[in-house]
Amino acid sequence: MHIYDLSVRVDEDKDITVHTNLDDVSRIEYEVLGEGALIIDGRAYGVVSGAVVPVKAKLGKLEAEFKIYVEKDEVEVKGSLFEPIEIENIPALKERDDFIMGADISSIVEVLKRGGKFYDPEGRRTSIFKLLRDAGVNYIRIRLWNDPKAPDGTPYGGGNNDLEVAKRIGRLARAFGMKILLNFHYSDFWADPGKQIIPKAWASYTDSEQIKNALYEFTYQSLIAMEAAGAKADMVQIGNEITPGLITQGVSDYSDISDPKKYSLDADVSGSVKNLANYLKYINAGLAAAKAANEEILTMIHIDRGGNNSLAVEYFGRLISAGVDFDIIGLSYYVFYHGEFRHFEANIRDLAERFGKKVVVAETSYGFTNAPIANAAHILTEAYHGYPLNVEGQARMIRDVIKATVNLPNDLGLGIFYWEPAWLPVPNAGWAGAGTPGTWANQALFSYEGIALPSLDVFKKK
Repeated sequence: MHIYDLSVRVDEDKDITVHTNLDDVSRIEYEVLGEGALIIDGRAYGVVSGAVVPVKAKLGKLEAEFKIYVEKDEVEVKGSLFEPIEIENIPALKERDDFIMGADISSIVEVLKRGGKFYDPEGRRTSIFKLLRDAGVNYIRIRLWNDPKAPDGTPYGGGNNDLEVAKRIGRLARAFGMKILLNFHYSDFWADPGKQIIPKAWASYTDSEQIKNALYEFTYQSLIAMEAAGAKADMVQIGNEITPGLITQGVSDYSDISDPKKYSLDADVSGSVKNLANYLKYINAGLAAAKAANEEILTMIHIDRGGNNSLAVEYFGRLISAGVDFDIIGLSYYVFYHGEFRHFEANIRDLAERFGKKVVVAETSYGFTNAPIANAAHILTEAYHGYPLNVEGQARMIRDVIKATVNLPNDLGLGIFYWEPAWLPVPNAGWAGAGTPGTWANQALFSYEGIALPSLDVFKKK
């Protein structure tokens, strides 16, 4: 058996050329001697620029050795963005090895495909997965859309987060030792408090039982497929920011999903919170499917408005009173959307004490600059509630959210997820595909050029 040396770029995978008279090379066992590269599903994957990584291969009695050369790519690191900052430690984290330091990087496949690169603080190109893991991130959140393309096959963009993309992100997260939260939107594109649009494949259904059964099957089959692909989910969300309900709207034209003309679904099928029977039916179907696929999976119900206590108490109280069996209260908290930090802190404490359930901040983020950049149209352009719009302000906001969560009583604060820390402003990776801008580049934990910011270190502040 002979295996040729090969060259690969960071965050790129490449076939390994094996010469042998045996047919099944998939049974080859590889031992990678170093952290500069990995072998994932029989393909070489570049991790650290300039690394030369020896590999031993074994197939029965046959043995071979070869090297993976990771192409060198370095940049100069300079400017005020990279000056040291002061971030206070959070002592409670020392006792919480189970605490989730999560990141939602659902756009990453598209960002890398469109030319995005990531660099460590010294300017050496490094895999985004290694940079996050080494910074203390231990969980990756992945959004899943049912069928994110127009009827003519044109991708919607925004990460094009179908099941194949979810499997790829999940396999890489697993390869770097991180856990997975799979976030079902139950829509073909973005679902949030303003949009809960029925997937096109379900749009003709006229009975809530049809939708319930389709939702169950999609949830179950997706989780089984993730596990078969080496990307088993540890946690699942049944819907994304489902404050108004789950599956509440239709559209007349699925080719114009980025700016759709929405209408409310008929009461026979609408899962609005005002249509309680269907709403509970759909949530319970998703929860049951998740547990059928993996009885140990953690289940989350996620709403926005993390600073609104009266709404959150009413929402989760309704679910619990109805006997809905879920594990985690999930909240979004963006200081620029959801109000002062003190309201968020009081809300999560009250929810934990009142309901005795684990609490996760499923989405949060803040900006490091308001400087303009091509291919981006920032949502956040000014400072909010005492947090400067700079690297230190970004780090302080994240630290405060972590501290408030980890200090909940009885270890009920399970963790936080930072939303899209790696959505770089590369061309054609916008929120709705080619021609649309990115909206989150100034809230990444990397500069516009992809260099790690000092705020990335906040996840290690024990």
